[in-house]
Formats: sequence, structure tokens, C-alpha cells
Amino acid sequence: MSGELKSCPFCGDQNKLVATCTDEVTALVLNNWVSCENCDAEGPIKKSRADAIAAWNTRAGEKA
Repeated sequence: MSGELKSCPFCGDQNKLVATCTDEVTALVLNNWVSCENCDAEGPIKKSRADAIAAWNTRAGEKA
């Protein structure tokens, strides 16, 4: 699976980042999601970075 992110489905911008939420005590990554730096759209929260990227790259009406 590629880690390449598609453009934002809402504004078309290419500036995105994969955000993470970590536990303050253990420093373990709890959640991952993709966020558009232009319009602040966010993809679904997933447990793994790869799943967050896959969810962001999924578009309605596209064949897998």
C-alpha cells in the first residue's frame, strides 16, 4: 500500500498531513487521521497510519 495522499476531496488542495494523538504518559500512538491544512477537513480516525491514509484516499463512487 502506498503512503501517498490524494488531494483534499473538499477543496482540492495538496497540503495535507497525517496527525496522531498520543497518550501523554506512555507516548503510545492512540489514533491517526489525515487533515487538510487549507480547509481543515479531516478524514476518519483510525488506529494505524496506513488505515488513516487508506480512509482519506477512499472516494465515494470509485471502484476499489
